[in-house]
Amino acid sequence: MRMFNGDNPPGDPFVDEKAREEIRLKLEQSLSDLNAQIMKLRSKYEEMTAKSKEYFEEVVEALISGDEGRASIYAEEIAEIKRLASILVKTQLVLEQVKLRLETILEISELMGLVVPLLSLITEVGDEVAGIAPDAAKNLHELATYIEDFSNVSSVNELKVDAPEELDEEARKILEEAQKTAAERVKQSFPDVPKLSEEEKLVYSYVSKTDSELDLKKCAEELGIDAKHVKEILGKLEEKGLIELVG
Repeated sequence: MRMFNGDNPPGDPFVDEKAREEIRLKLEQSLSDLNAQIMKLRSKYEEMTAKSKEYFEEVVEALISGDEGRASIYAEEIAEIKRLASILVKTQLVLEQVKLRLETILEISELMGLVVPLLSLITEVGDEVAGIAPDAAKNLHELATYIEDFSNVSSVNELKVDAPEELDEEARKILEEAQKTAAERVKQSFPDVPKLSEEEKLVYSYVSKTDSELDLKKCAEELGIDAKHVKEILGKLEEKGLIELVG
C-alpha cells in the first residue's frame, strides 16, 4: 500500500515520480495534438474568410448588373459560411482554453494531481467540439479515459476524486464566453451582404471603373446627381464595406 508524503496533496493519485512522469508524457502528447488541431482550425477559418470576401464581390457585381437572383444565391452562401465560421471559432477558443489549463498543470509539477478534477471539463469540451473537430474530440476523450484509468489504479484505499461543482460551472462559462467571442470575431471578419439603392449602384459602378482619384464634380455631372448627394452616397458605400475613402 502506498502512503502519501508531505509533498503531495490529499487526493493526488500521482504520488511518485514514475506516476508523474507517465501522466506528464501523456499530457505533452495531448498538448501537441491539440496544438495541431488548433492550427488546422485557424487555417480553415482563414479559408472561410477568403471565400466569403470572394462571394461578397460576386454579390456586389450581381446587384449592380440587376441580377437579384444571382446575388441572393451568393448571399445565402455567405450566411452559411458565417454560421459555420462561428462554430469553428468557438471550437478553437474552447480548445485553447483547455490547452492553457493543461499547460499550467504541466509546467507546475506540484499541480499534477489537479488534472484529475478536470475530467468533467475535458469530457464536456470533447463532446462540444466533436462535430467540427473530431480529431481533437478523440484526443480529449482518450486523455480523459487515460487519466481516469490511471487515477483509479493509482489511488490509495480506493480514494475517489470527484470533479468539484465549480469545474462544471467553469466548463459552462468557458463555452458561453467562447460563443460570445466567436460571434464578435465573425462579425468583424465577415461583412454584411450589402443592399444597394439604384443611386448607390450607379455611384459604385462609376467608382469601380475609375482608375485614378475620383473627381467628385465630374462624377456628379456624368451621373446627373447632385455633388453633395454623391458625397453622401460615397459615405454609405464606405459604411457597407464596398469602398475606402481617403482624405
